[in-house]
Amino acid sequence: MSAIAGLIQLDASAIDRSTLQRMQTLLTPYGRDAQHSWHQQNAGLSRALLRTTPEDSLDQQPLWRAADKLAMVFDGRIDNRDELCEKLSIDTTQAALMADSELVYQACLRWDTETPKHLLGDFALACWEPQRQRLWLARDPLGMRPLYWHQQSSLLAFATMPKALFAIPGLTKAISEEQLHDYLCLIPSSGPETLYKDVYRVEAGQVALFENGQVNTHFYHRFDPDYELKLDSDEAYVDALREQLEQAVNRRLRANGPIGAELSSGLDSSTVTATAAKLLAKRNQSITAFTAVPREGFDGPVIRGRHADESVGASALVKRFSNIEHTLIRTGETTPLDQLQEVVELLDRPPFNICNMGWWIAIRKNAAQRGIKVLLTGSMGNFSISYEGYPYLAWLLRKGRWITLYRVCKGLIQHQPSLKWRNLLRPCLAPLWPNVIWRLREAARGRILSLTKYSAIRPAWSKQLGTQQRAKQAGVDTSFQPAWQGRQQRIQSINMMENGDYNALANTFGIEMRDPTADVRLIEFCLAIPESQYVGGGQFKWLLMRLMKDVLPPEILDVKTRGLQSADWYEQLDTALPQIREEIEKLKAHGSAGDYLDIESLEKALDEWPSHGALDGKEAELRYRTRMLRGLSVGRFVRYADEQNE
Repeated sequence: MSAIAGLIQLDASAIDRSTLQRMQTLLTPYGRDAQHSWHQQNAGLSRALLRTTPEDSLDQQPLWRAADKLAMVFDGRIDNRDELCEKLSIDTTQAALMADSELVYQACLRWDTETPKHLLGDFALACWEPQRQRLWLARDPLGMRPLYWHQQSSLLAFATMPKALFAIPGLTKAISEEQLHDYLCLIPSSGPETLYKDVYRVEAGQVALFENGQVNTHFYHRFDPDYELKLDSDEAYVDALREQLEQAVNRRLRANGPIGAELSSGLDSSTVTATAAKLLAKRNQSITAFTAVPREGFDGPVIRGRHADESVGASALVKRFSNIEHTLIRTGETTPLDQLQEVVELLDRPPFNICNMGWWIAIRKNAAQRGIKVLLTGSMGNFSISYEGYPYLAWLLRKGRWITLYRVCKGLIQHQPSLKWRNLLRPCLAPLWPNVIWRLREAARGRILSLTKYSAIRPAWSKQLGTQQRAKQAGVDTSFQPAWQGRQQRIQSINMMENGDYNALANTFGIEMRDPTADVRLIEFCLAIPESQYVGGGQFKWLLMRLMKDVLPPEILDVKTRGLQSADWYEQLDTALPQIREEIEKLKAHGSAGDYLDIESLEKALDEWPSHGALDGKEAELRYRTRMLRGLSVGRFVRYADEQNE
């Protein structure tokens, strides 16, 4: 992995080398192993490298060859090296001496802005053509690596993280109020805008072309909502998923050190870990699995439908494999505010769920101490391998396939004794009601979540910016009405996600995060599978349950509750009450934080901090774990953004 940056003087004057050096210095924590820059006349490029693959030792970026009239910097990992070499007529002997960046350079010479279509993996890249005075930037289809840009009348710049752009004289960390509002109100980002004015992002699956003072963007990749895969039998879909999953995991095992994995009690991480363990066993290699758990002896209240200790399922899985070393991560002695400032500065944004940052950081620090460079995750599994399939019921009803619907529902009830016919009315009917009727019904039952329940936004500011209208424009249903078109719903959710910044954050610990469930080809395959393969045999998630029935233990396959990350969150908050009060006082004294945040309500919530016994409900979790902590996270970010550029 690399952190990349570049400066282009559009008026043909020489670049300020000290600014380029400053950008490189700011990105060094994200690429600790090697830093180099290149400059020529009105352009300069920089790269900070974190070596995570064997081929990274060959990396010589920035790449520039005068005869090719092309300069390039590349951040990422190419998972289809053999396929790419075949297309480029590069033989095995040559390929063995080429870093991923060199392969991408050759691809850019061949295909120009069409190059990203030929690449598989996590990446961001920038190509500069001096003779044409032309720059283009691109990110992978899932946006697993970040890339930002800024343009003035005579200057064009890009960087992996916004902080490097703030090295440019005159560019400050001025907040985009509209984007900050959307973040506070849980409205996903769409478009190129960021939390900072005049700083833009290259979107996932997008190419941004800068030429003749203009910027033109286009998406080179979009998931197809209409394509459906037809195979001969139910078993054929399981076999095909096994092949696709093993390929996705195997593509992420190319590393220059030991492999680690995040392992919870859920289907996604356990499937990834088990598949990796099986593949590594063939190479006589092991894998270290990390499971975040509450403090020893924790027996506090947990909200209904969740379980606190995920080590039960995780340990049961580990016992099935001789090459998995299991490590439990406990962070009960930390508080959510302990590392908040550090995380805000490294992310250049407020972390979304600071309650989980303690174990998230602890896992990466522990992995780094063990020499692990690659950490596998299963964060995108809900959109690929473990899709539940609920919309299929409403789809059958809408299409008039009532006999099939009856059989599917009957099978679910027979397989799950706790499930009753009335429990299936909602997933069958709710997606088909007009949204107005749905909202009226949910409001009458008190189930529409008020903005003030989960957001610490100042009410007057919310009214000023029109929260409901902005949510509607972003395609967000604030009434949480279920959908009947499962494929379209998943694609919409995938397009709203932004993964790059957190992956860059992991690099500062010397770790590369790799998510097989976010593999483009695996997701395309899972999206194309008929909905009927996800609900059947009396089960939701039927496809994955069939695949893993003889691999995962009953403690994972049969459990009816979901794991709760940071289950001891309220104990950590109880310890942090003095820190929280101090943080609120700082927000009260700050110039602009009160323009965005309802600080009075945060202070009131702190004054009304309940006993542990009253913290087991959803209301308390929303008020404190979600609303208060996210408000404090945004408050810390506002203070960070208001600071002078370093």
